[in-house]
Amino acid sequence: MRVRVFVQILLSGLTFLIAGLLYTQVIRHDVYRVMSEENRLRVTPLTAPRGGVFDRHEKMLARDALSFNASIIYSQIRNKDALAGLMAEILNVDRKTIDDGMDRCRIRPYSPVCVVSDIGTRAAIQLEEAAYEHPGLFVEATTKREYASGSATVSVLGYIGRINRPEFDRLKHYGYRIDDMIGRAGLEKQYDNYLRGKHGGKQVEVDNRGREIATIGYREPNPGRDIHTTLDLDLQIFCGKLLKNNRGAIVAMDPETGKILAMASAPSYDPEVFVDRKRSGEVKELLDNKQYPLVNRAVRAAYPPGSIFKLVIAAAALESGKARPETSSICEGYITLGKRVFRCWKENGHGEQLMTDAIMNSCNVYFYRLGLLLGADDIAVFARKFGFGKLTKIDIPGEVTGTVPSPKWKVETFKDEWYKGETVNYAIGQGYLLVTPIQVAEMMSVFANRGYLVRPYVVESIGDVRINNFERQPAGIREAALDTVREGVMRCVNDRHGTGMKARLSEVVVSGKTGTAETSTGRNHGWFVGFAPFDKPSLVVVVFDEYGGKGGYYAAETAGKVFREAKKLGII
Repeated sequence: MRVRVFVQILLSGLTFLIAGLLYTQVIRHDVYRVMSEENRLRVTPLTAPRGGVFDRHEKMLARDALSFNASIIYSQIRNKDALAGLMAEILNVDRKTIDDGMDRCRIRPYSPVCVVSDIGTRAAIQLEEAAYEHPGLFVEATTKREYASGSATVSVLGYIGRINRPEFDRLKHYGYRIDDMIGRAGLEKQYDNYLRGKHGGKQVEVDNRGREIATIGYREPNPGRDIHTTLDLDLQIFCGKLLKNNRGAIVAMDPETGKILAMASAPSYDPEVFVDRKRSGEVKELLDNKQYPLVNRAVRAAYPPGSIFKLVIAAAALESGKARPETSSICEGYITLGKRVFRCWKENGHGEQLMTDAIMNSCNVYFYRLGLLLGADDIAVFARKFGFGKLTKIDIPGEVTGTVPSPKWKVETFKDEWYKGETVNYAIGQGYLLVTPIQVAEMMSVFANRGYLVRPYVVESIGDVRINNFERQPAGIREAALDTVREGVMRCVNDRHGTGMKARLSEVVVSGKTGTAETSTGRNHGWFVGFAPFDKPSLVVVVFDEYGGKGGYYAAETAGKVFREAKKLGII
C-alpha cells in the first residue's frame, strides 16, 4: 500500500515537472528566447548629428557637438547602491538625481537609458574605467546643440526641445525616437526634416559582465543637411546688442531680393537652455515671463503702425488721383469732424504744407484730409497693395497677418457701422490697423525698389541645393507717385526740420519715416523705417520700439546706427 502511494506521488511530481518543462520550453519559448537574446545582445543607438546652420559668409551659427551621457542597462546592474554612489561622486550630482534616473531605467531594462546627460569628457573616461567593475554602466556618445552666437540669433534660428509623447506617437513611423530632439521654433522648426538626419545603430554580443564580444550588425547614421542662410552674423549680433534692455525688433532686408540680413527681437533668451537638463528651471521662467521673450516680434506680433502708414496714404492719394504732389493744405493744429476735434502732434500747427512737406513733418492734419478724400475702403485696398493684412510668406514659422480693417470688416467683426472719425484715425495708422515689422519692411521695399513687393526669406540653400530665389511682383503703384514719396522720406531724414533727422549719416544718404503709435495702455510705440543709399537702395531697416515713447526718436537713432554698421561691413 505504501509503495503504491509513493509511486503515485512520484508520478504526480513527474507529471507536474513535465508540464512545467512543456510550459517553459514550448508555450513560453518565445518569451524566454527574447529575454535570453536581450540579455546576450545589446542594441546601441547611434544618433545622427543635426545639420549645421551658416550665415552668408559661411560663419557657423549652430552645430551639433560631441557629448557624452551616463546611461544604465538596468537588467545588468548587480549592486545598485554602490553604482549610484560611484556615479554621484564622479558626476558631482546629488544621489537623488541618480536614484530617480535609475528608476526610469526600469521601463526599458534591456536597453541603455540616459541617467545624466552631457557629463563631459573627463567624467566619461572615469565612468568607462569604472564600467568593468560595474556591469550595467554605459557611457553613450551623442550630440549636443550649440549656438555660436547664443541669444543674438535665436529670433531667427529658434531652438530645439525633447520630443513629447503625443509627438512621438505621431512621428515614430518617420524614424523619430522617444529621446529625440526636434525643432521648436524658427529655422530649427521650419527645416527640421532636413536638419535632423537619420539615426543609425549597432547590435553587439556581450558576455555576462556586459562587455562587448562581437559586433553583429551596424548601420551608419546619416548626418542632417547643412542650411545656408542670408544672415550677416556681424550685423545680426550688432542689432541684438542695440536692442539689449529694450522690447522691440529690428529687421534689415535687401529691398531688391528680400534677403534678410538681420532680424533681432527683444527680450531674447539663450536657446541652449532647452537642451540642458540642468537648466530646466530656466525654461519655466521663460514660459512664465510676461514680457514674452519666446515671441519673435518681427513676425509673430502685430502692432498699430502710427505715422509710418502715412507713406501708404500718400501713395494711395497720388495713385488714385485724389491728390497731386503740389496739393497743399493749411495745418492749424487740428481739424473738427462733427463734435470731435482731431489734433496734430504739433500744437500750433505746421502752416501750409505740400505733400513732401507733410511727409517730412509727419503732419497729422494733412493726412487726416487725405484719408477723408480716399475713404476707408480705398485705404484698405491700398494697404493690401503694400502687403498688409496678409502673410509675407517668410520662411520662419508662426507669422501673423495683422489686420487691415474696412467698413465691411467692422460689420462682420463688431456688428457695427463705420464712422468718419475712424477713417481719420486710419489715415495716420491708428485704430484697428495692425501690422508686423516684417510687413513694414516689405512695404518700404516698394518705395526703395520703385514699385515691387518682394518676398522676404532667410534660407538660401540646403546643402548644395538652392531652395529660395528672390520673388517679386508689381505693387501697382506708378513710379511718379513713388518718387514723390521718396522725396518726402529723404527730406524727413536729411532736412534739419525733419522728424527722422536722428537717422541722418554723413557716410550715406538715408531716407526714412518715423512713427508714433498710441496704445490703450497710455504708452506709445516708436517706429522708424528707412532705406539707403537713396539713389540705389541696397538695405531697408525697420526698428520697432515697444512702448518706446513719442516720435520714434530712439528708433530713428537706432536705425542710423544699423545703417552705419552696414556701411562698415560693406553691405551698403
